[in-house]
This record gives sequence, C-alpha cells and structure tokens, in this order.
Amino acid sequence: MPTRSASILTGKAFNGWRLFWLITAAMCVAVALAMPAADLASPLGVSAMIQFSVRVAVPWLFLAFAASSLAALFPGAFSRWLLRNRRFLGLCFAAGMAWQLLFILWLVTGHWNYYLNEAYSYFDLAVQVPGYLVLIAMTATSFRFGRSRLSARQWKALHKGGIYFLWAVVWSTYWYELFYYDDIQPIDYAYYWAGFAAWGVRVAAWGGKRTWRTVHVPGRAADSIAK
Repeated sequence: MPTRSASILTGKAFNGWRLFWLITAAMCVAVALAMPAADLASPLGVSAMIQFSVRVAVPWLFLAFAASSLAALFPGAFSRWLLRNRRFLGLCFAAGMAWQLLFILWLVTGHWNYYLNEAYSYFDLAVQVPGYLVLIAMTATSFRFGRSRLSARQWKALHKGGIYFLWAVVWSTYWYELFYYDDIQPIDYAYYWAGFAAWGVRVAAWGGKRTWRTVHVPGRAADSIAK
C-alpha cells in the first residue's frame, strides 16, 4: 500500500509542468519580497539581488544533476520522482538564472562605472558567458522545436556535457567564494557541500555501474583481471 508521501509525489500538482510553475512562482515571490529590502538605486543593492537570485536557483541544478545517480543508488519513491522531473527541475534552474541575468543587466546599464571598477573580472566573464550560452542551448533543446534541430547524439552530448559544465561553474563559484572572500555566509558553505555531495553520488553511481558490468557481463571479469 503506497504511503502518503509516495502518493503526494505521484500527484499531478507535484509533477511535470505544474511542478515547474509551482517552483518558479515560489522563486519569483521570493525575489519580489527580497527586492524592497535591497536598495536597488545603489550598485550594492543590485549586486545583492544578483547573489540572491542565484541562491534560489542553485538547488534545482544540484537536484537535476544528481537525479539519475540517486535513482541508481537509492531506488525509491523520492528518487523516482526526481528522475521523472529532472527536465523540469533543470528548467526551474534556468528560470531562476533568468532573474540573475536581469539583475546583471541592471547593474551594467545602471551602474556602469561601478561594474567596471568593482564587479568586472575576466574570470567571471570567462565563466559566466559560456555558462549562459550552454544554459540557453540546453533550455531551447528541452522543447520539441529545439530538439528537432539536433541529432540524438548531439542532443545527448549537449545535455550530458552541459549539466556537468553548469555544475562545475556553480560549484567552483562557491569554492572560490569560500577560499578567496571574507564575507562568507552559512548558505555558501551549505551550497558548497551540497554541490560536492551531488558530485559524490555521481561518482558513486558510476563506480557501482562499472563494478556491476565487470561482475555480471560475460568476459568483463577476465578482461579486468588481465588488465
């Protein structure tokens, strides 16, 4: 007999596009509530909103990144729910990052001198621009009109390589924050370790799959011993 939590996870309200709109609406409300507390007339206030918008988006990337590995390592109602909604969680991350892009453009257009003197860096530019290009490409090809323009192999390469790249960009940002900045918040530690854990389950799932193949696929055990 299914448990109450399992039945909730299979309900329409928490799956597919309804889940996407639920999470996206919650992120938009959070950003809207945070904006009055930030002085958006000052560059520091806009910078704070850039940081805040990333924080509401990051959890969905980490969940999408770890979904297939969690399903392999810990099969159950929750991991199946994650795997079933991986696409929509990724789109939630894209929606959250759209807020960040908006505030970045706000900073650039409204506080150009501050951006050049205080916020601009070649490292950030080298990471953020490719990251946004990959995210836009993955978002566009998550829909039929974009996917139809790629072969199955191209689509798989984009989305598999892209999710690793986006994870690396986000996680390295928090790594850089912890090791090179003084104004560190508890949430920075939380996201650093959450990203590390997401990578850890990917490695563990890959290792488990490789071991299973070695043991169960005919001829693989002898090959591995010979090597």
